[in-house]
Amino acid sequence: MKKITLSLAIVMIILVLSACGAKKYEPQAINEATDKCAVCNMQVKDDQFATQAVLKDGKSLKFDDIGCYNEWKSKNGTEQVGATFVRDYHSKEWIELEKAYYVYDKSFKSPMAYGIYSFKDKATAEKFIAENGKGKLMTGSELGSHTWERNSDKMKHMKDSHKPGDEGKQDMKDGHGGSEAKKEEPKVAH
Repeated sequence: MKKITLSLAIVMIILVLSACGAKKYEPQAINEATDKCAVCNMQVKDDQFATQAVLKDGKSLKFDDIGCYNEWKSKNGTEQVGATFVRDYHSKEWIELEKAYYVYDKSFKSPMAYGIYSFKDKATAEKFIAENGKGKLMTGSELGSHTWERNSDKMKHMKDSHKPGDEGKQDMKDGHGGSEAKKEEPKVAH
């Protein structure tokens, strides 16, 4: 009887220890000099729009806009993704994609014109919507049913602003392909 109890205790200890060793995925720092979006090949700025997928093999894929990550995910699936991170719109703190809240409006400016901003909590996202008088609140799971349409006016302007021979170059005013005509920006509350 003592041998069975001892054997069970050893098995339980092994199970507990193996569960504690679950792999934890962490976002990597953005290096604006070298990091390029895995989809559009644009510079990834160290800003509130950066998105990052850490693969199970440890490789980190960086995206300049959450819409680019969605495009990558649609083509590649999520089987190899260990964790995905977005940035809080105000603090730029990394947050797991599934735990963040999102505000979408076609008029919101984002690097690739997807118009989605990430927030670390629901209250901050709701406050942002109230202060700006527009925006649709979404959870991480609701992003899957989002239409992922780009603001075609902003995309057209970005394409028109590139001159022949400027492929891969960016206007450093916004880091993502051209200075836009000044449009109404959402209010930023801290």
